[in-house]
Amino acid sequence: MAANFELVCSAKANGVIPVDKYRSKETGLTVCIAQVEGPLVKGYFCLATEAHDDDGLPHTLEHLVFMGSEDYPYKGVLDLLANRCLAQGTNAWTDTDHTAYTVTTAGSQGFLNLLPIYLDHVLYPTLTNSAYITEVHHVNGEGEDAGVVYCEMQARENTGESRTYLEMLRSMYPGHCGYKSETGGMLENLRTSTSHRKVVDYHTAFYRPENLYLVITGQVKASDVFQVLEPFEEKILSKGALPSYKRPWQNPVPPLPASVTHTVGYPSDDEANGMVRMAWRGPKSDQLYDIPAIATMLEYMTDTAIAPLQRELVETEDPYCNRVSHSLIENAECCVYLHLSNVPSAKLRVLKDKVLSVLKGIADGTEKLDMERMGTVVHRQILQALNHIEDQPHDTVAFHCIGDFLYGTSNEQMAERLNNINYYRRLAKEPLEFWTNLLKKYFTQAALVTIIGEPSTDMRDDMAEEEKQRIEGQREELGEEGLRKMEKKLDKATEENEKEAPTEMLSSLEVPDTDTIQFHPIQVASTHDKSAMNRIPQFPLDSLPFTFQLDHIHTNFVQLCALLDSSRVPQDLRPYLCLYIEVILESPVLRDGVLVSHEDVIRELAADTLTAETSLGVGGNRFACGHFAQVVTLALKLEMEKYTKGVQWLRELLFQTQFTADRLKIIATKMANDVARQKRSGAKVASTVINDMNFQSESNIHASNMMRQHKFLTELLEKLEGKPDVVLEKMNQLRALLTDPASLRVHMSADVVRLAGVGSPRQHWDNFISKERLAEKSSTGELQHSYTLLKPLDKGSSMGTIVGVGAVESSFLVQTVPCITSHSHPDLAAILVFIEYLTALEGPMWRQIRGLGLSYHYSIKVTPSQGLMSFILYKSAQLVQAYKVGKDIVEEYLDGSAEFEPVQVEAAISSVLSSIIEREESVGDTSMQSLLSYFRGVGSSYNRDLLAKISKVTVADMKRVGAEYFTPLFDPSKSRVAVCCNPSKVEETRAGFEELGRGLVVMESLEEAYKDDN
Repeated sequence: MAANFELVCSAKANGVIPVDKYRSKETGLTVCIAQVEGPLVKGYFCLATEAHDDDGLPHTLEHLVFMGSEDYPYKGVLDLLANRCLAQGTNAWTDTDHTAYTVTTAGSQGFLNLLPIYLDHVLYPTLTNSAYITEVHHVNGEGEDAGVVYCEMQARENTGESRTYLEMLRSMYPGHCGYKSETGGMLENLRTSTSHRKVVDYHTAFYRPENLYLVITGQVKASDVFQVLEPFEEKILSKGALPSYKRPWQNPVPPLPASVTHTVGYPSDDEANGMVRMAWRGPKSDQLYDIPAIATMLEYMTDTAIAPLQRELVETEDPYCNRVSHSLIENAECCVYLHLSNVPSAKLRVLKDKVLSVLKGIADGTEKLDMERMGTVVHRQILQALNHIEDQPHDTVAFHCIGDFLYGTSNEQMAERLNNINYYRRLAKEPLEFWTNLLKKYFTQAALVTIIGEPSTDMRDDMAEEEKQRIEGQREELGEEGLRKMEKKLDKATEENEKEAPTEMLSSLEVPDTDTIQFHPIQVASTHDKSAMNRIPQFPLDSLPFTFQLDHIHTNFVQLCALLDSSRVPQDLRPYLCLYIEVILESPVLRDGVLVSHEDVIRELAADTLTAETSLGVGGNRFACGHFAQVVTLALKLEMEKYTKGVQWLRELLFQTQFTADRLKIIATKMANDVARQKRSGAKVASTVINDMNFQSESNIHASNMMRQHKFLTELLEKLEGKPDVVLEKMNQLRALLTDPASLRVHMSADVVRLAGVGSPRQHWDNFISKERLAEKSSTGELQHSYTLLKPLDKGSSMGTIVGVGAVESSFLVQTVPCITSHSHPDLAAILVFIEYLTALEGPMWRQIRGLGLSYHYSIKVTPSQGLMSFILYKSAQLVQAYKVGKDIVEEYLDGSAEFEPVQVEAAISSVLSSIIEREESVGDTSMQSLLSYFRGVGSSYNRDLLAKISKVTVADMKRVGAEYFTPLFDPSKSRVAVCCNPSKVEETRAGFEELGRGLVVMESLEEAYKDDN
């Protein structure tokens, strides 16, 4: 049967990863195999899907595929078997023009075992009516609408981002065109129009072998894939001939005849800031050169503080918005758009003209396009393409292949897509006229769609009241008898869905061995381990006067990371940390006695680095700390040739930045304005509130709270008007503390052997810190871990809080309890397995919380660095019920009324093994694990050692850790909980939790809660 698959074409993705495309002569099935290095194998099962309404058939079908297949007719059996294949279940997404199903396994054996089972679910799903009822939409016995899909879309439909995005597509693609459809499904359609019959018919139309494109990335042999596919191809052929097939997306796209402007309201708690989207028709999908050219042009316009649109709209004392981002949607005729965030309401209607004036000024030469800077932007695009192949190889290759599947017209195009770096190299040679003509063609002389997103408190109140009346009307229309019928209907559907798969089916796949999995090789040297100081001979670390960790790894880039311990920062300076990390990349620098302007710093830094990033903690973002929150992180990534400059930049940004009142004012304004966007997120609000309940004021988690920062930044802006010297002095004091040599740690990852080939890499660090600063060096202290800053469980403090946010339709909950504080804790492995058992795809919580449409997302996680275990419910349609079910499930396993099934324990262990291996998916991930190991206090073999411990976890271990760590999770006297929901649901939610014995204090509003905060 392998002979049935013929090689269609071959290419090397950006000259690095071999990619081969095969097609079956018998069935039309296409298989693309990319030889990505590393421990993981990923599969992307992609189908072109087209819809011309808002029923959400592509999305509803995506959910129903996982509910059983012809040969495996049991709900969730695919995920249960995936868990045994060293995977963490399966996943999928629905886009406007395609639907993709995915799985990631550690090693190839698990993937090959699962492949035919997955294909059976995609092409031959059971699609039962009972699955439709629970998974898509139903009305429960209380007269409320629910279902997994309904729950998911309810959380999204009326956000400002979603409403403006959909209106943009509706306006961009007038007439009969699938690109304007809400393929996720509109709530009204899901209630009144979408049906089981429609979903079945949609599957018949689009889910066919010749419309199935399978991308496999990882170390897997084509011959092994074809051998596994042989019996499945025979099954396809046994079904007989299918009706004639028309490939989706072949009809011409109706033109956009003229510019249009529409205003869209969205519910909000305040009306201070809105949003604007500006969109243009881009190139056709086969104009492969114009697509990266436009992306590069938009990057030039927006990428840094000196980019024209950022400079004119954001980097001013009276900004038009606080952020300009861009995107390109690849369709048969692309959509290119700008998203302008946090626009002051007074400027919503003048912003379009301001943007156009900037674009036209460059297009007609009023402002000359800076060709030197354009060269930098193009060069960064080249580096980014190389970086994606190295750090995100699976998705990078797969997305190029999927684009080719949907819109490619020749084998040559596939090779071109996979080698987009060649387009950027060509762009580097284009003259000024090319860029100005591009601007004219696609922007200044083209039809424009402008969508003004206007926040409305009236809409918040009206929508809440309308929804309340709709549900009351639905209850009245159904009556008591109708409600009972709905409850019975749901109970019957649930019972049918929950039929257990036979044990012999679940255990039919052997759990693969992890011993043969190939990890990325890494060699680590460190000053805090004397035996490892000179492990890498090309870069000896002895005599360095500060802590240094070095990773030798196969990479084309150098990553330099300065990690500054903020533990000793006093309380009056700690609030300045968020501002400090944003301003050091965009401030003047004193270089050899000469002041380099902030514009030149931004320009030169962009030319010399691929990325320059700062955060509180490792991997944090604005108003949210990453791992090890007391660390301030400055990270530079650069090509090997710029290594010397990279070390110089790290030194200058740390020690030689010059704070100015003007730059502080502009950046503080930008940050303060961003709070309006962030507080519309239910997940962000719940996280903010629970963090405040958990952490003391000495922690960066407390200091970076978005509401506390908004108050601080607002007051700081007033000080900058009256007493700027006071603020500047505080910033300099903060910098002096953070850059004390005792507080400094440097982590570097590079191919040290290659680096040493062009000179000694060690010498550039000898004068990194001045002799004067070294003389002032204080004694090195231990990093303060977040768990040492947890608030005690004080009986006087609130253990539960609920807050209403008008922009939120569904509900969000985070509950925490103190837990282990060490990554080396002997119970960690058993805790991870216990969590996976409870929360795995098709595990107890999946079936009873998500499966019944109570909450779209649920999870339990343990975070040793914070000393916490968390129970999380996001996008919940029925929060109280979801919480009760989660609580009952945990308690049933604790009191023994629910038994641990041996087959599921084995699957949970396999799934956790997969998650640990996935931590080292790419070269960059492997280096990040090395960096984190320092703060975790573990060795470089930590993940390998953890794999061995996880493999040995027993049911007895799970019962023991359950009693010790999970018992307090739902104890109201030992755990804290924060809830965010729509204001109209606050009282009924509070009352519902009270019935469960959980008291919630109602927070009047976020603004009120923090107005007197210091």
